Amino acid sequence: METTIDSEGCDETLSRYGIASSAAYASGRLSFENNVSFELNRKKRRISGVAMDGANDTMHDGNFTGDSFSSAATGYTTQVAQSPWEARRIKADLIEARSRITLLKKEIEHLNTEMATTQLRNQHKISSLEQEAAFNAKKLADLEKHLQIVRKREHTAKDELVKTRNQFTQLKQTADDRQYELRQALRAMEEKYESETGELNTEIRELSSQVTDLEQQLSLAQDELDTTREINDTLQGKADAYDQTKRELEQTQDRLAEAESRVKTLEYEVGSYEDWKSLSQVSSSRLANAGELEKENGRLREQLKNLQDLIGNKLLLEEQVSSLQTRLEAFEQKETQTASLEVRIAEIERELSEWQQLGRDYSPKGALVSPISMRKHIEQILQKDVVLTSEQSSARTEKTQIQHRIDELQSENALLNGHLADYKRAQEGLQNIVHRAQKKLNLVTGERDYLKQLLETYEHDLTISNATVGGEGERKQLRARIDMLEKTLTGYKDICQKQECELQANKVIPDISFVLTSDQYEKLRKEIDELRLENDRLKRRKEELELEVENMTLRAEIKGSSSGANSEPVLLRYKNSPAVEDFAHEQASKVKLMAEIERLKLHIQRLQETNQDLTDCLHSTDVTGNITTKVQETVDLRLQLKELQAKYEQRKELFQQSSEDFRTVVNLLFGFKVDRISASYFRLRSLYAESPDEYLNFALSPDGGMLTLLESEYAASLRELVETQFKRHNSVPVFLSSLTLELFNRTTMTVHY
Repeated sequence: METTIDSEGCDETLSRYGIASSAAYASGRLSFENNVSFELNRKKRRISGVAMDGANDTMHDGNFTGDSFSSAATGYTTQVAQSPWEARRIKADLIEARSRITLLKKEIEHLNTEMATTQLRNQHKISSLEQEAAFNAKKLADLEKHLQIVRKREHTAKDELVKTRNQFTQLKQTADDRQYELRQALRAMEEKYESETGELNTEIRELSSQVTDLEQQLSLAQDELDTTREINDTLQGKADAYDQTKRELEQTQDRLAEAESRVKTLEYEVGSYEDWKSLSQVSSSRLANAGELEKENGRLREQLKNLQDLIGNKLLLEEQVSSLQTRLEAFEQKETQTASLEVRIAEIERELSEWQQLGRDYSPKGALVSPISMRKHIEQILQKDVVLTSEQSSARTEKTQIQHRIDELQSENALLNGHLADYKRAQEGLQNIVHRAQKKLNLVTGERDYLKQLLETYEHDLTISNATVGGEGERKQLRARIDMLEKTLTGYKDICQKQECELQANKVIPDISFVLTSDQYEKLRKEIDELRLENDRLKRRKEELELEVENMTLRAEIKGSSSGANSEPVLLRYKNSPAVEDFAHEQASKVKLMAEIERLKLHIQRLQETNQDLTDCLHSTDVTGNITTKVQETVDLRLQLKELQAKYEQRKELFQQSSEDFRTVVNLLFGFKVDRISASYFRLRSLYAESPDEYLNFALSPDGGMLTLLESEYAASLRELVETQFKRHNSVPVFLSSLTLELFNRTTMTVHY
């Protein structure tokens, strides 16, 4: 009996389930040589002598027919009956086939276990991702609740702001009314001032007439003063003459004293009497002239005394005139002061009456109107104004902070929604993968069952001995078994055709996981690991945001307790979260660093205290020379570090500028703007895109040798290009160039239209 299985069909079937190599090996192990089958058929026809012209002896492409199978079975029975060595050979082949079948069973069981483990692993990953998605949804709900609370607070703040604005408008209206009243009072005061100024002008005219009289009297006094000055000048001339004569008299007296001294000296020198006589005559004549001079001196003294009296009278008159002038100036000043004081008193009385009226208007009825009560009332109003302004400023700051926080939360919410959508898409892809894997597993299990059934039938039917072939009943039983096997084989063929049709239909449906190989599985596993890392990072960021929200709520509670508002927002958080642990580690490291800083400060202080000793030692020892060299080296290293930092900043700026220029050049040359989303994910947006939502996401492999197009709404709209260019040619530049041409043609068509 000849048994062959189509190698191409088995390879195609098993390659779809990821077991191409084992299937090829199994197909090679299960197939027999066609030459041997032809030789056996020729021997069967020659031995049996039965013409089998209408039977199809060969099997093309691994398909069985009923005639060939029956002819082979009859020929085999005759061969077994007539050639025992062929029976032994077939038994040996059958034993070899059984060993191969056991190996195939083991491989199938191994594949089943691997498939079950992968299914369990995928289910576990799916459950963990579902839990993470549920947790993220819960946190989003909490954040939305907190956002609603913040919006309620903003609404209350807006209401308070409206109330304060209304109060401000009321105060402004009252102030305007008061200003109008004050303007009316000011007009009345101006009229009163004009009447009083007329009266004052009449008084000023009277005073001006009095001043003219005083000026006339002053002119007369000045004339008298001029006459006294002339007399004084004459007396002064006489006094000068007297002084001149007095000086001459003194000179003569000096000469007289000199002469007397000379006489005395001459008396000793003159030895004769005549000389002394002549000298005595001369001296007597001079003495006679001295009496006249004494009389003249007395007369001049009397004149000097008269002049001194006149000078004293002149000084007395000058003093009287100056006193009169000072009195006149003081009188004029007092008159001006009295006029200004009268005006000021009138104004003060008017203001006092206004203030009293103001106090009566704004003080409670029956209360005593006093400056103290008015001061208290004004202080209360000012305090209320200060409180209102502070509350308004705090409300504005809180509003700006809340607005910034709302914007941040909205951006983070949008980011989380984007990540959630990515997670959902990844989850859908994984569900599709699991569904496909389940389908493939069902197909493999079905094929395994059919293979087991076939192998059992082969084992049961091919164990034929020489003793059981002889009778006609056994032949009929064998024929019935062969018919049953042919029916099962035809059913197996129908199932295989149905499965092939399903596989062809599934190939048409595009998906990110269109081929599930080991490389794709590794990529998916790496992407899942990256998503887990991203999820952990988001969790840490979420914990930090929760801490910030908690701090903000605490500050709001403190402010609310100080202003009298009681609001206690409920915040749910984990007790032992990674953010808290990181915060504790950070605090511990901060404490250690602060202790190290304090220790270094003490060390520096000690070094500064011992700086003088060190400078003395620097000049004396060689060790300090090494210290100076080390200090100089540290200074040089610091300078080099500063230079390197400056160069680094400059190169960083140049790199940023060059990267921006490179991006703009790439955008202008190739028509695509490339943005890096994360470590290995990139976003491409065409220059001719009609909306910002038209972008493509690519994932770079870890080795950097392949780009994978990720699923998105815009990529789903480009299904034809993906199928024709990306999947068929497996070329990203061809796909992008065709996309650019299509978008350019679309934009030019819209422009022409």
